Amino acid sequence: MATNRIDILDQALLRPGRIDRKIEFPNPNEESRQDILKIHSRKMNLMRGIDLKKIAEKMSGASGAELKAVCTKQGCLL
Repeated sequence: MATNRIDILDQALLRPGRIDRKIEFPNPNEESRQDILKIHSRKMNLMRGIDLKKIAEKMSGASGAELKAVCTKQGCLL
């Protein structure tokens, strides 16, 4: 099971013997966000002046999925 909102799960699910492990995957830091943007835009013909570092800076708190979605959406617009 995976969730972004553990706070809204029924407490019965979290009792011992049900879901015994919680593994947190925090959102990526700035360097990782930039790497993720590079990975998802590597096959795109980016316009000159596109600064992935600036985009990564502005997307503080974004998940990897959100970063991918930005690349996918913008790639469709080019």
